[in-house]
Amino acid sequence: KSYYGTGMGLDGDGNYRLGGRKALNKEKFIQDCNESGIVVVQIEVDRSGRVTRAIPGVKGTTNNATCLTDPAKRAALATRFNSDSKAPAKQVGTIIYNFKL
Repeated sequence: KSYYGTGMGLDGDGNYRLGGRKALNKEKFIQDCNESGIVVVQIEVDRSGRVTRAIPGVKGTTNNATCLTDPAKRAALATRFNSDSKAPAKQVGTIIYNFKL
């Protein structure tokens, strides 16, 4: 329960939600289209802090345009979290990306 999706991320912005863990880097990918909106990416993280799976467009997403979901997924997969040997083998959380024009 404590390892599911409510931890604060870098800068205390709350966009990196993985219980008890902190994002060590913030990857940014710029959209290559004339679209804006929020893309929520569900992530799975291993004990070493590596994002092993990223599913963009989950609940909370306001724009499912491919030109936003693709860079959000790439950014999520490039994000690293602190390692935690006591964490579950697969920990689930979210990262929220806000694309602006």
